[in-house]
Amino acid sequence: MDQTLNSPFVSELSVLWSDMDSNGHVNNGVYQFYFDEARMQALEEEGFSLAKMREEKVGPVMYKAELSYNKPLSHPDKIRIETTFGDVTKTRGKVFQTMRRVSDGELVCQAVFHTIFFNFNTNRPWKLPDWFIEKYS
Repeated sequence: MDQTLNSPFVSELSVLWSDMDSNGHVNNGVYQFYFDEARMQALEEEGFSLAKMREEKVGPVMYKAELSYNKPLSHPDKIRIETTFGDVTKTRGKVFQTMRRVSDGELVCQAVFHTIFFNFNTNRPWKLPDWFIEKYS
């Protein structure tokens, strides 16, 4: 997939029965799990594989999450999450994500995650590759 600033990474996930709460819809905390999965898929497509990050002991750490809930989800909905990266500096960036229900295209949730890339060996920020900074700054 050729990624440009205008083409988001796309993930499709299924709502599991176990994601439901006693109110009969997906618990709001589960939305972050969906966004986490889509974000990791996007990083993988961009060349930041989980295996490579574990080997190098680096990875993203979310220090701020902003979520706006628009519509409820329930089992067995399917969701489409679009993920883009932006406002990238040497060690930080933002992840912009939108979640839509596949069946009707309704906007379910929007999120912005503020992220720092971290080196877990040194307990210091990790400098992102120049190509990534140039592409998403």
